[in-house]
Amino acid sequence: MRGFLFVPASLALLGLILAPAAVWLDRTDVLGPVFDLVPFLAISASGARAVLGTIAGATMTVISLVYSLTLVVFTLAAGNIGPRLLENFTNSRVNQTTIGLLGGTFLYSLIVLYVVGESEVPRFAVAISIALATISFFAVVYFVHDTAQRVMVDSEIGRTQRRLRAAIERLLDDEPHERANDRDALPETPGRPVLARKSGYVTAVQSRLLLSAAGSDDGFVRMVARPGLFVLANTPVAFLHGDEDAIDQKAIREAIYIEDVRSPDGDIQFNVHLNVEIALRALSPGINDPYTAISALDHLSASLAMVLQRGAPSSLIRDADGTPRVWLDILNVKNIVGTALHPLRRAARGNVMVLLHLIAAVGRMAVVVRDEHAGVLHQHLRLIATDAAHSISNRDDRREVAEALRKARVQTPGHRSLASAEAD
Repeated sequence: MRGFLFVPASLALLGLILAPAAVWLDRTDVLGPVFDLVPFLAISASGARAVLGTIAGATMTVISLVYSLTLVVFTLAAGNIGPRLLENFTNSRVNQTTIGLLGGTFLYSLIVLYVVGESEVPRFAVAISIALATISFFAVVYFVHDTAQRVMVDSEIGRTQRRLRAAIERLLDDEPHERANDRDALPETPGRPVLARKSGYVTAVQSRLLLSAAGSDDGFVRMVARPGLFVLANTPVAFLHGDEDAIDQKAIREAIYIEDVRSPDGDIQFNVHLNVEIALRALSPGINDPYTAISALDHLSASLAMVLQRGAPSSLIRDADGTPRVWLDILNVKNIVGTALHPLRRAARGNVMVLLHLIAAVGRMAVVVRDEHAGVLHQHLRLIATDAAHSISNRDDRREVAEALRKARVQTPGHRSLASAEAD
């Protein structure tokens, strides 16, 4: 369902199938009385061929225009937003459907024009062709509107973050919350390694297949690989615990999808990287657009706040009887927050405006953070303060940053005890 192949080809194929069906209906004259009741649907044989030829020629021209505009958008997006976001453009249903509709309309009109005779009047087939041309017109109008929205970086930031928040929502709703004693269920023995067959990125791990494999043989699977991790061939992706050869290694490998490129589906960290990439590109000397970085930072803080507020899902997966079967590190709060804030802090070093918004973003997250994760935010505030002391030479700017840090720390639960522990 990705790219410009499946959906456009499917819609074009439907147009190819619809053409002979419409001509057959015309030849049976089943709908003849209906057309006789509507005078403006009357058309001559030459007029029908002219209409079909015009629609076929026009749609082919528009298809070329749509592809050209899409390539222009790709170029702009790769340069101004980020090359890894191009997958979002190729996966856009608007782009796929528009190209497919135009292709289907072209093939439909062409086939009808070829099949009908010189004196034949395909009234129903022409009506369908006009209807397809009308739908294609409005599809092109919406395609241009959607394309104009997508080249606006703020719109793309918001769209990327909506996908990230939806992915986090699904993950937190489907999985139980982590417990303090989850790690007690991990076996003490090293276990038998399951080696990867090829190198690449882990795009997905089917926990249900792992649970089924471990439960059927009364064993335990400790996953090393997780979505987003790059693994090398012949290195461990999991360790099996239980009787010798109790768990089928083939079943474990089938539950792990390894591809050449990362995918945003199920990879929370990669979705965070997409937004961070926009901010880092905006802060680069060649672009120097701090307001885009601030927009990315604001949206990113809303997504991270969901994790900090609700906590991470449990890495321990139990069967229906409550027996621990699989350990899969899906989402680590400290890592996911660090993935976003560490690069942004380093890139914003010396940029007072962005630094103040970064501190404000941490302060917003501190309002909703759970007590057990408050130390993560406090650590980032400390790192920001250290960088600011070394990179900001103006005394008034340092004072403003210090005041912002103080306000953010006040928002952090248990800030006094954290600060005391850190000082000790």
